[in-house]
Amino acid sequence: DNAAGSKSIDSLINFETVKYFGNEKYEAAQYDKSLARYEAASLKTASSLAMLNVGQQIIFSTGLGIIMLLAAREIAAGRMTVGDLVMVNGLLFQLSMPLNFLGSVYRDSRQSLIDMNTMFSLLTLNSSVKVHCSNEELKTEDKRGSVLYIFFFYT
Repeated sequence: DNAAGSKSIDSLINFETVKYFGNEKYEAAQYDKSLARYEAASLKTASSLAMLNVGQQIIFSTGLGIIMLLAAREIAAGRMTVGDLVMVNGLLFQLSMPLNFLGSVYRDSRQSLIDMNTMFSLLTLNSSVKVHCSNEELKTEDKRGSVLYIFFFYT
């Protein structure tokens, strides 16, 4: 994601240079390669998240089936009512719903931490270009000046 974003931002910022040297095809190919790597990583992440959700659903469904069978046996023995069965079923559903989002929350939290780490590492870099602010007025000897010709054009 970062590589593809960097390539697109660099190309947009330096579009005149890219255009001047005729590197449009090269930059497009580099961007396509970055997007292909991002797409492969995204598909891998999505498939692993889907497998996690399938595993969770299998575990939950198996547990729910066993608990419902136990509750039905208790109803048959007269130690539970149908209302108790409904309560157990509702309680299990209330407990299991957050599990569906656990993988997504984990992935998003991890990506946020990675992005924050990248941002903080950028803050520690020293720039090679130093800007010195000066509040001094520009002092000139000759107070006269003229502008003869100014042309602007785009191709």
